[in-house]
Amino acid sequence: MKMKYIPLLAIALTLGACGGSESTESHTEEAVEAAEEVAVEEESGSEINDMADFKFHTMIANLPSPLETFNLMSGVNVAMEGVNLTPTEDSKNLSTMSAKAYGYGMYITDMGFMAYEHQNQQTLEYYATCRALAGELGAGEVFERTISSNFEENTSNEEKFVKMMDEAFNAMDQYMVDNERFVNATEIFVGSWVETQLIATGIVKDEALSEVNRPIFQGIYEQKVHASNLMNVLSEIETELDDEVVDHVEEIMMFYAGFASVESITSEDLTELENKLMALKAALTS
Repeated sequence: MKMKYIPLLAIALTLGACGGSESTESHTEEAVEAAEEVAVEEESGSEINDMADFKFHTMIANLPSPLETFNLMSGVNVAMEGVNLTPTEDSKNLSTMSAKAYGYGMYITDMGFMAYEHQNQQTLEYYATCRALAGELGAGEVFERTISSNFEENTSNEEKFVKMMDEAFNAMDQYMVDNERFVNATEIFVGSWVETQLIATGIVKDEALSEVNRPIFQGIYEQKVHASNLMNVLSEIETELDDEVVDHVEEIMMFYAGFASVESITSEDLTELENKLMALKAALTS
């Protein structure tokens, strides 16, 4: 199988290709519209559960960010043919606030991966998609402040880009929690988590474990702990989520739990895992 080295980030892009900054008035209107939609979707008025909040932030603190995962991959010679990212045109089918939150998590992960792959045009396309979704979620100002204002400067330096993306991810989480949108914050994280695991699985699913690709296999194996933590968080807010989503996450958690060691993971396991992740992804964006 053809092998490809994931290059270090070296991109020189201009923000002009993305259509320029949005006005303050536009951000205000987006925030009002998003808040109204959230009020309709969560009219039950459930407050943020303190235990759910604790579990969520404990989980975030103990999970690698997508960009950290890509950084782990950057020194590994791996096959890339099996990686299928989420097409940007699919974002127009995200009709609910939940689907948009899941989608934002997926697309910001894809944007980071395309940056690592030195795919300039695709990186810009994912950037534009994330920017639009952030606005629709009522968080356009957060995106502009953490990503747009630093995008051009940091894309030419891998370390700075990783730091920028981590700060942006944390800022979006904090914005959602501060505005009592804990469910949306969780949904963004779930979308990012699913996309990251699909990328990792796609890279090695046709490869036997070796010392070269062991870091990626190790990362997949370690999801048995992370998936369990994720399920603990979802159990606190499951009444706010689609039953199908919770069921898929639980099924994936049990599948991860079946891995006895890194060496026990087979190509068949990875194919089955990919199918389960794809089923969850379809439920998130339906």
